[in-house]
Amino acid sequence: MAVSAFDPGAWGTGIVVTRKRPGHFVALTEDGRIDAMLQGGVKVADALEKRAAISVNNAQRGPNDLSAPLAPAPGVKSVDPYDIAIVMPAQDGEPVVSDADRDAWSKFRVAYDVTLEATPFRVSGVLLLLPSQDPLSLTERGTELFLPVFAPVVQVDAATIKDTPRDAILVNRSHMRKVNTTKRR
Repeated sequence: MAVSAFDPGAWGTGIVVTRKRPGHFVALTEDGRIDAMLQGGVKVADALEKRAAISVNNAQRGPNDLSAPLAPAPGVKSVDPYDIAIVMPAQDGEPVVSDADRDAWSKFRVAYDVTLEATPFRVSGVLLLLPSQDPLSLTERGTELFLPVFAPVVQVDAATIKDTPRDAILVNRSHMRKVNTTKRR
């Protein structure tokens, strides 16, 4: 639950309480985007790291660049994490990295400006890695299938995807083909 300032304009003073829907996510694949809800209130990152198909409800499909509206996809009942290149919260979904995790990671991890190629996407942002992790080894098999990229910008076919969240997305390591990093100062 997030609390934000309320515009007191014509309504007086007060606050607005916004509830984020756990498990509402958008998955970008080579074939298009899937907007769906996870079953059972599981967090998206936790479900994906199990490396097994995840059950979903209310799936919709459309092109990655949103050149056409999303359409119901009643036949989509599960999604394979290995088919997903990028996962991000839907507009009303919970962040893929909690505020507490992000704060802890920013204190104890090394920050890198990064550009990743995860076919067919190009992702720029900030990567937080343990001091022992080599950012150039991210294309190799690792214990985590998905890595969070903070302050992301996602492009597909040289067009920037407009609905990328400002906080973080998850990028599938198995889709990464090229990594360019610079240590932040």
